[in-house]
Amino acid sequence: MKQGADLQTLVGYRVQRANLLMETDARAALSDFDLSPAKMTALILIRDNPGCDQTALGRALSINRSSAMKLVNILADKGFVERRPGRDLRTNALALLPEGARQLEKMVAAVRRSDARMTQRLSADELATLHDLLARIGPATGLSDDEG
Repeated sequence: MKQGADLQTLVGYRVQRANLLMETDARAALSDFDLSPAKMTALILIRDNPGCDQTALGRALSINRSSAMKLVNILADKGFVERRPGRDLRTNALALLPEGARQLEKMVAAVRRSDARMTQRLSADELATLHDLLARIGPATGLSDDEG
């Protein structure tokens, strides 16, 4: 279908289209693991933030507490993460288990191959520029990737 000048010049539309293509390929890359890109992202966040709680994980993923709990339940049922006593009686500290770390390494490799496939028409400099530009999208007072 023809995409007129309005769609061609809307950054949000272009990012959404690129995201759809990237996520579709990433889902296919993760199909052997029976996990979505969002669940892989959760594993990475738990690995990189040992002892984080479900609320912080949900905030980082932009999902509510109930959805974060369901996500952690799925990862725990697979033997990838476990809940440990948290800083107080109301929270659990999340920990990546050895099997989760092993599987995550394979998942990241699969998604990196997907990324390479999807960005193969970009030069190394263009890819670096794309990363930089995407990191700058958002309000000037918004959270950085390290904060959010």
